[in-house]
Amino acid sequence: MENEKPQPGIQVISRAIAILRVLSDTPQSLGSIANATQLPRSTVQRIVDALALESLVEAGSKGVRLGWGLAEIANRNKTNIVETARPVLETLFARTHETVDISTALGKEVSFLDRIISDQELRVVSFPDKPRPLHAKANGKALLACLSNAEIERLYSDQPIALTEHTLTDLPTLLAELEKVRKSGFAYDLEEHALGVCAIGTGLIAPDGKAYAFSVAMPASRYPSVKQEVEIALQEARDMLSGLLERL
Repeated sequence: MENEKPQPGIQVISRAIAILRVLSDTPQSLGSIANATQLPRSTVQRIVDALALESLVEAGSKGVRLGWGLAEIANRNKTNIVETARPVLETLFARTHETVDISTALGKEVSFLDRIISDQELRVVSFPDKPRPLHAKANGKALLACLSNAEIERLYSDQPIALTEHTLTDLPTLLAELEKVRKSGFAYDLEEHALGVCAIGTGLIAPDGKAYAFSVAMPASRYPSVKQEVEIALQEARDMLSGLLERL
């Protein structure tokens, strides 16, 4: 009996899945992906371009990483979190007039599900080419705090990367901060992801076991004066979304 060769369409799908698995932890260059998958670089380039069109991967200055489209697909067969959270996000924005978002974790990075940009003249906007590691962002820390320390240690078998001089790159220090997040309900990014930018986040676990986080980002110059008000607004948003999810 002759060996059956994979059909072209099936082979492309298999290769695309292999590339997505390589990207599950950290961004990679095309060369690194080619080496890990043992595929020609030209083939990797074509597949990555096709995946990027569907937002399944994103190409940035640090390499190719998983895209927000994966999180969107993962959530379609569960609670429609984006639709449910949108009015809550709008209320959070109305309370703060800062940049607000809801996100989930995708590997070791933050994956944004929805966002409203501040309407103030001095405001925080997106950094499309900048990595979004969980440990360097307020929403990311809020998501990490939903995990056990053992899960976090497995996730960070390598040392956390530094994005600014303020980024926490020592795992014991990060774990100690996450314990404070669990107790207070709030996580903070004090210029750890980008200089001049601060953020406050809070996380919640949905009835289906999935973790989500709200965050509010503002210029560092405005952080001290709005911190308390933002924390109150975030707590209300978390409680409101938790109540909505429980009724679904």
